[in-house]
Formats: sequence, C-alpha cells, structure tokens
Amino acid sequence: MQLSIDNLTKVYPDGTRALDGLSFDVSPGEGVVILGHNGCGKSTLMKCLTGLERPTSGRLSLAGVDLTSASRRELRPLRQRIGCVFQKFNMVGNLSVLQNVLFGLMGRRGILASHALTASRQSRQAAMEALERVGLAHLAARRTDTLTGGQQQRVAIARMLMQDAEIVLADEPVASLDPRAGREVMELLWSVVRERKMTVLCVLHQIELAREYGERLIGLHGGQLAFDRPVRQVSDLDLTELYQTQPTLETEPDEPSVVPTQRPAQA
Repeated sequence: MQLSIDNLTKVYPDGTRALDGLSFDVSPGEGVVILGHNGCGKSTLMKCLTGLERPTSGRLSLAGVDLTSASRRELRPLRQRIGCVFQKFNMVGNLSVLQNVLFGLMGRRGILASHALTASRQSRQAAMEALERVGLAHLAARRTDTLTGGQQQRVAIARMLMQDAEIVLADEPVASLDPRAGREVMELLWSVVRERKMTVLCVLHQIELAREYGERLIGLHGGQLAFDRPVRQVSDLDLTELYQTQPTLETEPDEPSVVPTQRPAQA
C-alpha cells in the first residue's frame, strides 16, 4: 500500500510548529524507520497518520486517497487496512489475552464478532493462530495485565495480525522494553510483516535497531526532512549531526521521552 506525505505542516494552538512542509513517500512493502530528537515531529506525524491529529496544511494519502479531505465513509475502509503497534500496549488488562487479540476484528466485523462470547469458531481459531505465531498460544486464557511488557507487545502484534492490515505504523514499539526484550519484539514484528509483505513505517530511538531492520532511514529535524536514504547510505556523521544539533522548536505535545520515565519492562 502506497503512503504519500506532501508538504505536511502541523502548528499547534500554542504556536508550536511540529511539522514544517514535510514530504516523502513509502512504497508498498517497504520498511522505513524514522529517527530524530524529541520534538522533531515524529509523534505528531504518527498522530496525523492515525487520525488523532489533523494537519494544519498539506496532504496525506493512502492508496491514492487523500486522508486529509476524505469523508468518514471513505476513511473507514482505509483505516481497516492500517495496523498499529505503539509504545503503550493499549491492552484491556482485566480481560484475557485471547479477548484482546479478538479486538483486532472490531474495525472490520463489529463488536459482536470481536467478543470472545459471540465470536465465530473461525474467528477464535484465527486468534489462536495469531497467538501461536507470536509464541503465546499457551497464555490465551491469562489476564493480559499479568503478562510482562514484552509479552504484551507480542499480544499487540497478534491483535494487529487479526486486522489483516496492509500497512503497519509502529511508534516506539520497543521504547518501554529492556534491550533484550526490545530486540526480540523487533525481530518478531519485522519477520511477521515480511511474511505478509506489509508496508512498515516505524519510529525508533535505538539507532542500532534502526540500522539492523530498516531498509531506509528518514531523519527528522525541526519538523523537516534532515535526510532520506537507504540504510547503507546513512553514515555515522549523518546520525551524529542529527542528534547533536538540537531542534529550534519547542517539544511537541505528548512527545515521548528518549529515556523511559518508568523502569523498563522485562521480557
């Protein structure tokens, strides 16, 4: 699925210009990683892509449809084709792992089809297969809030698989995990999206993971494009300059910290 971002600008009510004429394309099946300081616009970009924020100007298009001007009726089938994996796992903690995975069906099939008590046998089987793929089928009946952080992120990936998505937006998917768990989650996420030939746009702070998994790296600085190159063409100097030079903007609202404010979750 083709994603196009054309001259995207987002100015918050307090005057913060989080995105400033940003433009780039992501081709179907491509794996792109976005890097940059806190406040560079990464989180705002993801919020615009998921509909949590509306850009001030510019154009976002998915599969040729302009997301910034499309009606709700036009947006609904497109959003069903977008899978999301975020730093916060967004689990319903007091419900089972299986139920949280079934919630991935809600956008396509409605609430009855996504509830464990009313879901079809085929849907329950598909959810178990998704859990098997992420290595957690044996925990299907467990309350989700009893799992480790790494396990919950695996549940989030299984839930995304239930969406049958074509493009995955991953915003700091390993930021709250320890290094070992983070690498395991990245390996799982990338292997899953490669199997299904999904397009991936992933925000990371961990440069070593970005270089290992990204096919192409995009650096953002002050809401603008600092570089956009295949991973092999991004030098140490490029990355040093990206992170040594502080952006001139104020930190964008709700931008996650580079250093987690809570103790990292264990695998």
